[in-house]
Amino acid sequence: MRNKLFKLFFSVCTILFIVSCIDELNVDALEEQNLLVVEGYINTNFGPHEFLLSKSAKYGNVFEGFIQKEAGATLWVRDDLGNQSFLTEVRTGVYWTDEDFKAEVGRTYTLFIETGDGKSYSSLPDKVVAVPEINESFALFTKLPSLDSTDFDSGIEIFAKFTDPEDELNYYAWFLKGVYIINTSPEKYVERGPFGNPLPMPKDCCEKCFVSETVKQNTFSILKDNLSNGQENIQKVGFISDDGGRFQTKYMVAIEQLSLTKDAFSFYKLLNNQISIDGDIFDPPPASISGNIINLDNPDEAVIGYFHASDVASDTLFVEADFLNETQLPRQINDDCRVLDNSVVEEPHFWQ
Repeated sequence: MRNKLFKLFFSVCTILFIVSCIDELNVDALEEQNLLVVEGYINTNFGPHEFLLSKSAKYGNVFEGFIQKEAGATLWVRDDLGNQSFLTEVRTGVYWTDEDFKAEVGRTYTLFIETGDGKSYSSLPDKVVAVPEINESFALFTKLPSLDSTDFDSGIEIFAKFTDPEDELNYYAWFLKGVYIINTSPEKYVERGPFGNPLPMPKDCCEKCFVSETVKQNTFSILKDNLSNGQENIQKVGFISDDGGRFQTKYMVAIEQLSLTKDAFSFYKLLNNQISIDGDIFDPPPASISGNIINLDNPDEAVIGYFHASDVASDTLFVEADFLNETQLPRQINDDCRVLDNSVVEEPHFWQ
């Protein structure tokens, strides 16, 4: 199906993903490399702010092997006043700042990394620029055309309305996070016997969970205000697809409107251009995009990643299932709902 093929293509692109800037790397396609991948940023909300470290599959004519999470590294953030904040590894390859850590508008921040094998990396400094508040946010139901009359893609488009400051050049990015209720059927759980025969093994718990996610987009939603300086803007900031699970009852979407520096905007723009290149999904991956993170002992080493520090304005929407004109068939999950990633049975304190 078209949607599945696109997801495969996008997953290849995102291996060369978040957080890298601006000039294309001259990588010998015949030389295989395991590249360090750094994903994450800080903003002016209180933490924890999350960073992911991994080693990419071997980069050459094809991707080989698997992405490996990078454990045992030391990460810290330093501002232009010399204040330092160290991160904690909460899961393999996942690092968090302290909960009371937040960036400040006007300050400049640098990310430092020491990997378990003794390599030292640093980002270039990134300054926090102020971002305007979101005046209003809203959703629209969208049904995408399909060649198959019995099948369709659908979901909700998310929009943010804000007033751009006058007499200055501003750069923006938007990211979406979501929480939704999913219902499963643990009483129908089945295991396979020694000869592949189904063995009913009903579970007592749990059929209702709250699932949290970072919403993946086909491209990054970014804006340069050269054509709308000082005006009120209505910006489409993302699309949330109906996968048969998200809109069973209610979906909460949290919108983050971030400020970017010119260099960070240039990175995301170049990355969007690369993602949108038409081609066969089985072609060799496109050349990676260099970022603002360098190996201090070997500056020629390719690193995937762009560290940025942003001001943030936030807004939240709750979307009921009946807001969608049509919904996909519900996902049938015959298991404890807690087996799903980032799922809990406790209702979040912010739930309405």
